[in-house]
Amino acid sequence: MGAPLRRLEVVESTNLLLKAEAEAGLVEEGAVVVAEHQIAGRGRLDRRWEAPPGKALLFSALLYPELPPDKLPLAGLMVGLAVNSSIRQFVNSSISQAVSRQPSAISNPKSEITLKWPNDILAGGRKLCGILCESGVDPKERRFVVAGVGLNVNQTADDFPRKLRGTATSLYLITNQTQPRDALLGSILNGIETHYNRLKESGASWVVQEWLERAKIVGEQLTVWDGAIQVTGVCDGLDGDGSLRLALPDGQIKVIHSGDVS
Repeated sequence: MGAPLRRLEVVESTNLLLKAEAEAGLVEEGAVVVAEHQIAGRGRLDRRWEAPPGKALLFSALLYPELPPDKLPLAGLMVGLAVNSSIRQFVNSSISQAVSRQPSAISNPKSEITLKWPNDILAGGRKLCGILCESGVDPKERRFVVAGVGLNVNQTADDFPRKLRGTATSLYLITNQTQPRDALLGSILNGIETHYNRLKESGASWVVQEWLERAKIVGEQLTVWDGAIQVTGVCDGLDGDGSLRLALPDGQIKVIHSGDVS
């Protein structure tokens, strides 16, 4: 993963750029685009992803998962697992180093790294990382997925827009240490490659189970915005395509293919 890897100072969106290049047949599997700053960064549901230049990790990777179109969301869950694992390793390492320097330093709830359906990563309940996967077809009629990752790395509280300061966080705020973005990028790309190779070699049957084990949301009451409709129920797991299953008060199971968990 990361062959080739391009670094750009400013780009509209790494996802938009890499997707257009893939559709034109200009790049191959494993290509990665990294940006210092995005002027039109996007998250899920057409939300803007805002980050000051040089403080976040913003990149997109090109994948060709051998999945039927209706199961392409599993590629996003797989990327979430990979990124989550790499972030957890960095956070645990930083906390261990802090404890070695100051034995009284201990972990705290704000450092607990969790997954949020479908593709967010939280720390202490606050958004740390967003993942946006978009699919397309190249000139050889091969279906691809562009996985875009936006990770808050070295932002201070003042770096976030005022409206997000109560809901967003960064690795710096979690660990009280400036984190090396290049080392993080290498770790995350290695993690994605490892998980992706497993997906290609063993299929996707493991993705849902491992995602649920990490997310720990089965049995939890969730409120989800499904378009303009608010649905509240108890999480009954995920369907085989990654859709969220909610057990409603009347006993029915509501399957949500795309939504926003509040």
